[in-house]
Amino acid sequence: MKQISSKISNHITPVGVRPIGRFKKLLLLVAIAVFTSIYSFAGTGTKELEASSTLKSALNKEFNGASGIKWYSDDNKTFMAKFMLNERNVTAYFDGEGHLLATRRYIDATNLPLSVSSKLAQRYPNEAIRWVVEFQSEGNTAYYVTLEGSNTWKVIKASANGDLSVHQRLKKA
Repeated sequence: MKQISSKISNHITPVGVRPIGRFKKLLLLVAIAVFTSIYSFAGTGTKELEASSTLKSALNKEFNGASGIKWYSDDNKTFMAKFMLNERNVTAYFDGEGHLLATRRYIDATNLPLSVSSKLAQRYPNEAIRWVVEFQSEGNTAYYVTLEGSNTWKVIKASANGDLSVHQRLKKA
């Protein structure tokens, strides 16, 4: 399998074998992806850069037809490409060797799996969906759904099969 940058993980282990350190690093990557989706680089220190030919080639192979590509990194080990694909903003994370680590994109609530949308409607009937971020890493997909209630905002993490957990709670001012 692909090697991942030492900042995120040393190696991908076989399915079902997940050392604790690797799991924590994957959670860190998810947290970074959610943070960047919310704050979109406002004050994060991430710098735009010119990508290597290896990174450009990897992006073109994975996302043929991408346009408006901008590359960022804060450590020159993990690289983030922001671009448009099929009229959608997409962010892809690569290691320095061009291996795709994860992707993130905003989607419409209508594109959520039925298992997720129905459980959200049951559990949060009085809250409106404002944003949905689809995050994919190592063959797994998670959805971060921002709900607006009368006094609160909630970010709900949902798996493709409909498992829900509260990722973040915020009170409105």
